[in-house]
Amino acid sequence: MLSFLEDVGIVKTARREAESVLLAKALMHNQQIHPTDKERFLALAKSNKVFLRAAALINAPPTAVAKAKDEAADAMKLYEMMGGAFQKVGISFVVLKSFDSLPDMGHDLDFLLPDPREFKDAHDLLMEKFKADPQPLTHCDKLLGKFSCFLPGFAHDFEIYPTISQLGEQHMDPARLLKSRTIQTVDGQRVWVNSDPDRVLVKVIHAMFRHNFLKLTDVVDFTRLIQNCSDEEILGRVEHAGIQEAFMFFMETLLRFLKATDVQNARFTKLERATTMRFGPDRLGLLRRDRLVLPYRIPTLAIIMLFLTKGARAASGGKWKSALLCLATPPLLLLDFVNNVFGNKLLLRRIW
Repeated sequence: MLSFLEDVGIVKTARREAESVLLAKALMHNQQIHPTDKERFLALAKSNKVFLRAAALINAPPTAVAKAKDEAADAMKLYEMMGGAFQKVGISFVVLKSFDSLPDMGHDLDFLLPDPREFKDAHDLLMEKFKADPQPLTHCDKLLGKFSCFLPGFAHDFEIYPTISQLGEQHMDPARLLKSRTIQTVDGQRVWVNSDPDRVLVKVIHAMFRHNFLKLTDVVDFTRLIQNCSDEEILGRVEHAGIQEAFMFFMETLLRFLKATDVQNARFTKLERATTMRFGPDRLGLLRRDRLVLPYRIPTLAIIMLFLTKGARAASGGKWKSALLCLATPPLLLLDFVNNVFGNKLLLRRIW
């Protein structure tokens, strides 16, 4: 019986990998496909934040496309309202990730507010003027200091961050991110976003240290964003953040998808070679021999190793708070696993 269940699991995983690669190949080569189970592919495209970009390729129903466009318009209206409100009272911010995957939008809108006083002012403004409905946070988000809420009349979750990390460990200087922000015009709206080199690094940090998985949109967005960045702009930031292993793991994972979809990207190849020359071989390659199922989940052991190597670098640089937070990762992940087994009924509830 156990052997039968294992065989069924292997077949299901193989099918999910084949579907993932097929969707990725269609999007990367702009080729139409005709899946037998269209609903599964529509769900796969949505869970990988590429629904609108893949809609024509999988012949998505017009009603589903219209709904996705309405959701994107909702996010833009939310930005217009909150961006305008913050600027009116002198609160400086920059949008994180949310507009990196246009025309696709995720389920939330993320603002970075590095200044502690302005962060508090923004929180008070959300609660008092806009009657925000605060949302429960994971234990890690509480450590980070994030605030999440829904605003009346909007479907998107609105979130403000004090920095870019999972537990509060230091990767990038949030004040510098704010200073180097730039204006991008989206649907006629002027939007404050990070510079392309910063957007590259924010994407890697969120995928490897916060989300712990990669979506198809990460593959597409990353290969697009690096076109306007030099190797030094990217690798210098990686080195300063102390996330060499995480960046190499991210790059090699993307390389697997590019190979599986027969994509040859000269800019990516150049950056991949420069990464290897600067940081050496990928030391965690043995932990990445699993199926190419999208969204691609980073193996737990790899996450632990990435935090520990990050912590070691932080300690060697005298960043003791960041180092200690990174060292807290293994027990937190263990608690998170046990918590999930017991249906999130432990004292800490949602942990990671």
